[in-house]
Amino acid sequence: IGTPPNAIALKYLTGADAVSFAEWMAFAVPFVVVLLAFAWILVGVLYPAGDEEVNLEIKGRFLKNPKAYLVYGTFAGTIILWLTDFLHGLNAYTVALIPVGVFLAFGVITKEELRYISWDVLWLVAGGIALGLALDKTGLAQHLMESIAFDSVPAVTVILAMGVMAALMANFMSNTATANLILPLVAVLGTTLPGLVELGGTRLVVLSTTFACSMGMALPISTPPNALAFGTGLLETKDLAKPGLIVTVVGLMLNFLLMFILKSVNFF
Repeated sequence: IGTPPNAIALKYLTGADAVSFAEWMAFAVPFVVVLLAFAWILVGVLYPAGDEEVNLEIKGRFLKNPKAYLVYGTFAGTIILWLTDFLHGLNAYTVALIPVGVFLAFGVITKEELRYISWDVLWLVAGGIALGLALDKTGLAQHLMESIAFDSVPAVTVILAMGVMAALMANFMSNTATANLILPLVAVLGTTLPGLVELGGTRLVVLSTTFACSMGMALPISTPPNALAFGTGLLETKDLAKPGLIVTVVGLMLNFLLMFILKSVNFF
């Protein structure tokens, strides 16, 4: 649920390659913590703060009424169901619909408020998934992969190349669009290239490429948070490019290290 490429990746991680919500968090959270700490230190070095402290006035209060308690309980219940999918068998998509149904049924949110959801983003993700399924079902994805002589290239080189290509594309277009374009192809590659199958197959190459898709952050167009920050008028493109490129490179290195660790513990 963290970013659209993750949701897109789940469509190709099925059957024996399926990754549960808890499993994903087990390796993704440490990865995020390490990369976030590095990015925090990097930004502090490149752009040291001029003030020693910042005073914030947050206007809000902890509500204590029936609807508020309903939200608290539903929130906790949803998280628990996500983390225990191996017990009840409900996938993340089904669990995600529970708070929608509960909040609508009890009037916590209304049909008017549903209009504020970024439906264009949801349709973009859904359209990309449909495109990927079409490429798979028609055999076009497999044909594209077979037209390139991947057999003559070491499997490790293919994984590295796919990761670098995904990160590069994600810097010049949205990470969601990048995932929509590249994941259907690498999913087929993971089942057709013998060397990749031995290393970890579809699960390895899809996870590695998905993480690489989220490494695009050097330009305002790379990801929505960059666009929002750039829209404040306080930043220039070069302000994002310098730390963004460094984080992209370090993130890719951590990504490949994570895949190596997961392979070492027989996750693949």
